[in-house]
Amino acid sequence: MSGRLLRWLASQLPYREGGGVASLVIIRHHRVYGADERPLYRLGVAEGVLRAQLALLARRGLAPVTVSQGLARLASGEPRRTVAMSFDDGYADNTRRALPLLAAAGARATFFLTAGLIEERCAPWWDELAHLLVASRVARFEHEGRSHGLADQAGRGRALRALLPAFRVAPPAQRALLGDLAGRLGVPDAAPCELATWEECAALRAAGMELGAHTLTHPFLSTLPAPEQAAEIGGSFDLIARRLGERPRGLAYPGGDHDVASVAAARAAGDWAVTTRAGENRVGAPSFELLRRGLSEGACLGPGGGFSARLALAELDGRFESLRARRAPAATGAGETVG
Repeated sequence: MSGRLLRWLASQLPYREGGGVASLVIIRHHRVYGADERPLYRLGVAEGVLRAQLALLARRGLAPVTVSQGLARLASGEPRRTVAMSFDDGYADNTRRALPLLAAAGARATFFLTAGLIEERCAPWWDELAHLLVASRVARFEHEGRSHGLADQAGRGRALRALLPAFRVAPPAQRALLGDLAGRLGVPDAAPCELATWEECAALRAAGMELGAHTLTHPFLSTLPAPEQAAEIGGSFDLIARRLGERPRGLAYPGGDHDVASVAAARAAGDWAVTTRAGENRVGAPSFELLRRGLSEGACLGPGGGFSARLALAELDGRFESLRARRAPAATGAGETVG
């Protein structure tokens, strides 16, 4: 029996509706893709899946709010579940696809901007890696004793998944690895930057969305000394304030990676911070280590491949979190995604 079928069967249990206590579920998204898009590294959901999620939440009286709005409701102690929605990294498709869907659903969300990359119009490192693998005309290459074929999309996908763990290092080591791969794969040009422009970010704010910080360059924070972490975090708050006229209140730790120094820097810069650790926030939750729940495409699709409202609600309920934790226990501060 497949894992998808097992999850679907488990989702047939009744939805808990929050258990009659004050709680805040923060949904974590990244990109929003068009129906025909097939990127090598799929870091997000299809437009149709997001539309179905928003419609489901609206029917349940759980139309998403911003993280700051959700925290205010949580602090009030009202015995109900509130749902906030968030989008990490600051991709242009957030403005072009997510924003119209949110507006149509009467929903709000928080968008975390990787401010330095937006400013310099540079692609994040994982987009650079995917670009190298897609653009290369090399049929096969070796890395750390393993051979990787690039003859088709499946081979490139396997190569990408094998290489991703090697990039969980400090930025200089990431750049060195990308440079080495570019040379061996024969790809001289940089990846296009698909992040939003400042004008597009301003459109999010004008539409009533909240803008948060996501550092300047999206490093794994725990690989940096404390002063560099403070510069990455504080610098992103400052740059967003300069470009958009309003200082963010919150931060999303890139890839969820953080340590004591990260928390201290976040506390000095803003009012709260979110992680990628799964769970539901209750009254008294630590403001700088807030939990979020992913609501990915795979988490919402039933055995036949279509959107399953029951599966989406089960994910919102955290029904499978303990099972996932037993299968793949996470290290302290480790994130679930690179974004």
